[in-house]
Order: sequence, then structure tokens, then C-alpha cells
Amino acid sequence: VSCVLLVLGGLFAALWWPLEEGKVQPEADGSQLANGAQMEDAAADSSAGGSLGDVVKEQAKANSIRVPRIDALDSNGAIPGEALLTFRSPEALAALLERASQMGLRVLGSDLKLRTARVAFRNTGPLVDDLRAHLDDYQSLGPNYIAIIPGLPPEDSATEGETDTANAGGRAPFRNQGLEAIGATGDRSRWGIGVTVAVVDSGIGPHPSLSGREIVHVDLVKNGGKMNGHGTAMASLIAGNDANVSGVSPAAKLLDIRVTDSKGESNTALLSTGIVRATDLGARVISISLGTTGNSPVLAEAVAYAQRQNAIVVAAAGNEQQTALCLPAGLDGVLSVGAVDASGTQAWFSNSGEGLTLVAPGVGIVSGYSDGELVIGSGTSQATAITSGVVAQLLGRGYSSGRVIHALINSARPLDAPRTAVGAGMLQLPR
Repeated sequence: VSCVLLVLGGLFAALWWPLEEGKVQPEADGSQLANGAQMEDAAADSSAGGSLGDVVKEQAKANSIRVPRIDALDSNGAIPGEALLTFRSPEALAALLERASQMGLRVLGSDLKLRTARVAFRNTGPLVDDLRAHLDDYQSLGPNYIAIIPGLPPEDSATEGETDTANAGGRAPFRNQGLEAIGATGDRSRWGIGVTVAVVDSGIGPHPSLSGREIVHVDLVKNGGKMNGHGTAMASLIAGNDANVSGVSPAAKLLDIRVTDSKGESNTALLSTGIVRATDLGARVISISLGTTGNSPVLAEAVAYAQRQNAIVVAAAGNEQQTALCLPAGLDGVLSVGAVDASGTQAWFSNSGEGLTLVAPGVGIVSGYSDGELVIGSGTSQATAITSGVVAQLLGRGYSSGRVIHALINSARPLDAPRTAVGAGMLQLPR
């Protein structure tokens, strides 16, 4: 993350450009009974030399068994030499973990709740052999996609056909937290009380705006590196409480789930585990201001797991000015958030797409950052954190998880823009 320091109103601030963010829409689960057309598709989609698809095709024709989903291991955005193996039972996962080293696979991690192993391989031969020997145990086999903290694309980098030409181009900065624009005014000292908000991000560091806040830290990266300040920024917008940074719900408890390194880089395996861990630790709101280009069934299952426990997943739509939402924002049931500027116009970077829930302040937002700094940042990240704070406020008021998204859709201020660009409209606190 690069910052350009400046003085604003006597305060140190920073113009902040984090990393890029992806976009893609979800696909249907590929676990179904075999038939000729489905197997032809599976074979065509596999890119481990075509051999993984061939194995599935051959064995499915010979036996009426369930077909695991096979995705190209060299898909765009995939981490080279890694695969995510998901099994139909915990016992099948345990068996893979026992035999992995003998197969020449290096286990990088596993998640019992997701029944998934993250493995490194030198060639696909061992994967082909194991798939052939244990086909009915597999639910899916695919790449581990890169997931990164969102940032703004260079304004002169767009090429024809790659960006949303209908984007309204909003650039007017809020220069605060945008709380008045969403109706979050008055005494907020008890907003979010009793509600745990998980910030699945780069980690939350100390900051004056978070002084006295109850924060539980879980580091899934464990690399000893310095934290990226993005997670601290998001936390300050959710629950900050000082003269410079006023979060929406200062009484909320924060659950810090660190899933990115100091560069803001992560992957779908780690992000998925972070969502599961947040759920198991009691988060009622899971705020995710990072995304991936890859349509991972493991990530989809992690989100579904959280939703089954009545956690509300709030995720950033993405900052690439694309016509599709990044993931997990594009998954069913996720409260997906785009960004608008101070005039209520779709932000120039904000992704559009089917399934966008709503938009929130996301241009020129003041927040905390590393080393006690203040920054001025723009992105769907900021819009997502602000929305997560509103969700915490509603839950603290007694709203059930099932009512929250509907209430926010109904209370959103309509905007003169397509639903794919702004969803139901501008976030407004229900009264």
C-alpha cells in the first residue's frame, strides 16, 4: 500500500491506494449424477493436461457415481502449483491427509468444517492418480485463487470492452465518514451493543479511534510480518470513537480475523477458513473488504456455512469499474456493497453487476490507519465497513438476522441509476 502524506485541517492524512480487486459471478455447484453432457463439460473444463477431466469422464461412464466438480488448475488468478481438494466426508479428508506425503503432495493447510485440503504439487500426476482411485470421495478439485485487498485502478489503464462504460463517474469526496448522509446521527455510544463484528482483513492494529474497544485477535497468516493498515481502517469505520474517526457502532465488539499479508494478499483457502473461524467465534456480522476473481466452491461453502449460523456476510462489490461483482460479494445471500460519492453518484471505480444489494459512502472517506495515522481513502471497502456498522446497529436494536437485509433494501434512498450500478439505492439507517 502506498500513501502520499498531506496536511488537512491541521491533521496528518494520507491519500491511500491499496491493491486491485477481482470480479466474477458465481456458478452452480458441479456435484450431480453423471450424464454424458455433464461429463463432456467437466472434461473440457479441466486443464491439468485434460487428464483430470478424462479420469472423471471415464469413471463416471463406467459407474453411476456422483461427479465431483473439476476446475482448471491454471485458471486466471490461480496460485501456480496449488490445489484445493474438497471431500464428501471428514473421513475422506482425513484419509487424504494421511496419504498425501506418499503421493508427493505437500499439505499447506486443511479445514475440517469445509472438508478441504490445500495442497502444493509439482505435477498433476498424483492428483490424477488419487482422483482415479478415490473418485467417489471427492466433492470438488480446483485451484486456490488469489484474493487481495481492493484498490483503485489507474485512471488511464482501461481498455475498450473491459470497463463499465455506463459508470456515472462520481468523484465528489465526503471528507468524513459519511454518517450524516446515511442518517447515522445523534448519540451512537450504545450502537452495536452486544454484537460481534468480524473484520476479515489484514489485521487490526492499535489506533486512537479504537482505544477501549473490545477486540479479539486471530492471526491466520502467522508470518511475523507487519500488518497492512487496511484492516485497521475498516475497523475504525465500523466501531471507531474519537473526534477524528467516528464509526457507526462504537459499542460493537470487534473480532479481528487476519487473512492477508503485509501486501494485502491472501487466497480463497485462507479467506474461506477466516469466514468459518469468524462464524465459530460468534460473529453476527462478517465484514469482508477484499475479493477474488475466482469462482471457488470452497469460498461459496464457507459463506453458506456462515449463513446457516445466521451470520450476515457483508462484502465489497469491487473497485475495477467492471460489470460483474467480485467474490464473495457476488454470492447468493451476501449483502454486497458498491460505492457512491458525496453527491450520491456511483463512484467512478465501483463495480456494477446483477445482485448488487446497495451502495454506501465510498469516496474521500476519513479513517484510521497504521501507526495512529488518519487516511483519506476511496473504495467499496470503505462502503462495506460503513454498511457493516449499520448492520451491527440493527442487530443491537433487536432485528433478527433474517430481517436486516430486507430492512436495508426497503429503507435505501432510490438513486437515478440502474439497479446493477446502485442496487436498491443509497444506504439509509432504518428508523
